[in-house]
Amino acid sequence: MAHAIEAPAGSMAEGPTSHTLFPVARPANTFGYTREQQVEALHKLREPFAPTEVRHLPRVWCRACKSAGWSGCQQHPASKCQKCKQKMPNGGHIDLAYVGHAEATNRLLNVDPFWDWEPLTVDERGLPQVDGYRGLWIRLTVCGMSRLGYGHAGDKTGGDAVKEVIGDAIRNAGMRFGMALDLWTSSDLEIIESGGASLEADSSSGGQSGPSTSGGARKASAAPTEQDGQESREQAFARLTEQYRNCWGNALALTKIRVEGKRLGLSKERVQGPPPESKWMTFDELIEGRVTELKAAQGGDERSAA
Repeated sequence: MAHAIEAPAGSMAEGPTSHTLFPVARPANTFGYTREQQVEALHKLREPFAPTEVRHLPRVWCRACKSAGWSGCQQHPASKCQKCKQKMPNGGHIDLAYVGHAEATNRLLNVDPFWDWEPLTVDERGLPQVDGYRGLWIRLTVCGMSRLGYGHAGDKTGGDAVKEVIGDAIRNAGMRFGMALDLWTSSDLEIIESGGASLEADSSSGGQSGPSTSGGARKASAAPTEQDGQESREQAFARLTEQYRNCWGNALALTKIRVEGKRLGLSKERVQGPPPESKWMTFDELIEGRVTELKAAQGGDERSAA
């Protein structure tokens, strides 16, 4: 019987936090990768896409513009946006940067020519089965590592919806590997998740009524600058902390996180280890110790089985 593994709480968490993890069966590495080679290959998924590969999807955040339709409201008259190339409320919408299905597929092929995906459930005919929201859960496998993704086709129907939901699921699962993750800025996510409430709050408090950049984008996430396109050390550390907590039972994933921590110069950051000792140590020491522990346990299991 598999035992649950409790991950340590991150030092930047608000109060004690722990995650109970369960072993997940993953495809065996049949291509001769060492762990280091596998981590290096998966890191290539996170390389930024060229500006020519990035597209823009407009999203209206202004409630008055939504009510007025394509003509925009009195404060945000409609005009052609230079980013999304559509007639949209000027200042009343944002442009979300994303990569298309073809660009995502090309990146996956460059990293692993043998990548694959499969639906989590199939119907009586053996075809991918959608859920009650007409969405599809898939398992994406790259370089022997599998992660889940979810796709939805929005309002599309018919064959176009089938293709859209598959492509969306692959991109969503790819983002779990870090593919195109840099295109999502924190401000974009805040605007979408709040339904524009965050921008309307800025307006009511005397700030700008909306994005001030051309085309309505708060940040040019498609081609980030040195300042806007990079997360801060605090954000990077918080992200890696959440990742190692979620991957506490996976040596390969932890090795990848350790490599990224070194790349970002976070190896010497202090973190609190797992209970009951809960000792403070460097980020690198914590991950290295856990990977060594998992490898030792795996070796013991193999000797027992023999």
